[in-house]
Amino acid sequence: MSIVSTLPHWDMTVVYPGLESQEFARDYSSVVRDIDELAHFFNTHHIEGQATVSLGADTIKTVETIIQRYNTVLEATSTLSAYISCFITTNTHDSLAQAKMSELQKSLVTLKQLDTRFTAWIGSLDVEALIAGSTIAREHAHILRKAKLLATHLMGPAEEELASELNLSSGTAWSRLHSDITSQLSVPLEVDGHIQNLPMSVVRNMADEPDRAVRKRAYEAELRGWKQAAVSLAAALNSIKGEVNVLAKKRGWQSPLEASLFDSQIDGATLDAMMTAARESFPDFRRYLRAKARALGLPRLAWYDLFAPVGKSDRVWEYDEAAQFIVDQFGTYSSRLSNFAARAFSEQWIDAEPREGKVDGAYCTPLRKDESRVFANFKSSYGG
Repeated sequence: MSIVSTLPHWDMTVVYPGLESQEFARDYSSVVRDIDELAHFFNTHHIEGQATVSLGADTIKTVETIIQRYNTVLEATSTLSAYISCFITTNTHDSLAQAKMSELQKSLVTLKQLDTRFTAWIGSLDVEALIAGSTIAREHAHILRKAKLLATHLMGPAEEELASELNLSSGTAWSRLHSDITSQLSVPLEVDGHIQNLPMSVVRNMADEPDRAVRKRAYEAELRGWKQAAVSLAAALNSIKGEVNVLAKKRGWQSPLEASLFDSQIDGATLDAMMTAARESFPDFRRYLRAKARALGLPRLAWYDLFAPVGKSDRVWEYDEAAQFIVDQFGTYSSRLSNFAARAFSEQWIDAEPREGKVDGAYCTPLRKDESRVFANFKSSYGG
């Protein structure tokens, strides 16, 4: 097998020339100033949890002003955060990007505290009357109703403020450590008769190689790599979930699951229905896996056989060919969707090359307006 080394990186210069550019510094300073001004507005208008707040014209106007200003700040901070994150997830060694994110997160703590105060304040209002009396409130009815419910699951103001400040050195810090370790982890593996030190993302991409010996070597190398980092990764995961468990209890949720269901906007019955449907389908999946084992000439599948391609195909998909395939297939459903995909490729929204320091997996992130960035770890085979 061969490892593709010339794959596109996404173009971030259309947003800002770089992290040290005047344009980035200007917008960053503007965001910090806007957050500080919004905090001053909150303090001036006593936006915080109260027993009850009468819903007069002034109160409605205050709600509308907060929604409009918060949306403006949120759009700007989302672009800055996504921009910096794109540098970090493609190269966790990037110390400048890491420093910029740490700097931004301090302001985001303030924004989170304002969001919590607004939620508590909404809990003091007659939300249905507010929605009936304001066009802007009606446009945000779902969020306001959700805030009304969430207000019943808030700690005291001082506790909420402390929790948001501590998050930077607890859950957020542990999450970044987990990403840094997993993205920078490399393992030795024999490829084409030579030992190479490969990023974990490249090794994991070998799970659907046609050659079973290659899959087995990659799987065993992956296990050795994870074992080296097991203590640090376990500490990170336990600390992240430990914070979740403590805060869920302090906020009056019956369990972290109840809080998660609320965040996901589903109820327990919906989750149970999905889980039941999955369990009822397990026999079909097991029957398929047994059939796949027979097709591969195996008594049963090993873990490294789960994603093995069935049938014989030595086809190698070049990146440009794969891109055109996606555009064409989208076009069979929707020309609008096809054109959107074509735009993503032509405007270099996609970072496709697996490399050391790059986080594993794939994701899509909104960047600004109708523009996104697509994170992937491309390989030149397709088992579909």
